[in-house]
Amino acid sequence: MQATTPGPHADKTQWRAWLRRQFDPRPQETSRLLADALLRRLDQLPAGRVALFSPLHDEPDLTPLVVRGPHQWYLPRVEDHELRFHHVRSIDDLTSGAFGIREPDPHSPVIDPASLDVIVCPGLGFGRDGSRLGRGRGFYDRALSLARNARLIGAAFPCRLVDSLPVEAHDIPMHHILDLG
Repeated sequence: MQATTPGPHADKTQWRAWLRRQFDPRPQETSRLLADALLRRLDQLPAGRVALFSPLHDEPDLTPLVVRGPHQWYLPRVEDHELRFHHVRSIDDLTSGAFGIREPDPHSPVIDPASLDVIVCPGLGFGRDGSRLGRGRGFYDRALSLARNARLIGAAFPCRLVDSLPVEAHDIPMHHILDLG
């Protein structure tokens, strides 16, 4: 059973501590279910340029989708404290990069975030109201501020979904949160 969530006046630090203690008991199965939910969501949109993410150990793995559907797939690479989204055709094209995350080859084509149609965002946690709490380094906040036209979809394990999370002026809300409920 999950511990009681932080109170209504909790700050981001308190929420991060609580969210880090929430683990999915079946991460591979849940990742597959979230990937299916994402495909259903993408089927409602025109084929386009979709950015995924390579997961950290406590995030769902959606990268098997790279070979699915009519979309062009992009994954981020950390370059000079920024995310650059590179075109990928196979998860076999990924190598170990910053923070131990699998990243695309630095020579693969790069897309301006403003040209992406969909960005699937990781987060330490999400509010069902569209709020997102990252890990505090601002990589996605900076990238999302450039992605003016993209549809933003938050993806985390269900144990890290809550009603609402604290936000600040620079935080960009998600348009949709993947949820299995």
